[in-house]
Amino acid sequence: MGKMERSTDDGAVSADGEVAKEVSSRRTSSNAWCMAGCEADRHVRALSGRIEALTGISRQHYEQYQVLRYDPSQRYVRHHDYVPRPGQTFAEPHGPRVLTVFLYLSDVESGGETAFTDLSPPIAILPKRGRALVWPSVLADDPTTQDARTHHEARPVGRGVKLAANTWIHLHDYRLPNLWGCTGAFEG
Repeated sequence: MGKMERSTDDGAVSADGEVAKEVSSRRTSSNAWCMAGCEADRHVRALSGRIEALTGISRQHYEQYQVLRYDPSQRYVRHHDYVPRPGQTFAEPHGPRVLTVFLYLSDVESGGETAFTDLSPPIAILPKRGRALVWPSVLADDPTTQDARTHHEARPVGRGVKLAANTWIHLHDYRLPNLWGCTGAFEG
């Protein structure tokens, strides 16, 4: 796994589809990406197998795991995991993010909830080691349309450290287009 660095938001998209990374006060955690050596670890492979069994979707559709650290007062304000590309005139070969799988790797003494602000009623899930959340980014009957109900936020950690990992699952194979630089990200 790479070194933890300040988390970024997506910035502007270049003419050839590359997405700039932007440090933002909206997102104050640190993160690292689970790349080749990390992904080959037997525990990580077993975890991916469990997610495949749960979702029925091949790991070829998954982005690399993002490992997150939230120290006290760190947060990620309300956002959505569906990534629109305004003005883009071509369909991305991997399709949109259809599911998020979020894994809590630690308990937190206070704060740090994942809150779904647009559900009725809104809900907030406390970090608990071993807990996994799965939510859709798109509508079940139209997997190219954002499900606006799943806006969410990582509330500020009060006491303790929140460790977590997530992967985003795409409609189509993500790995091959990413290998060829066709996903807008050049992280691996």
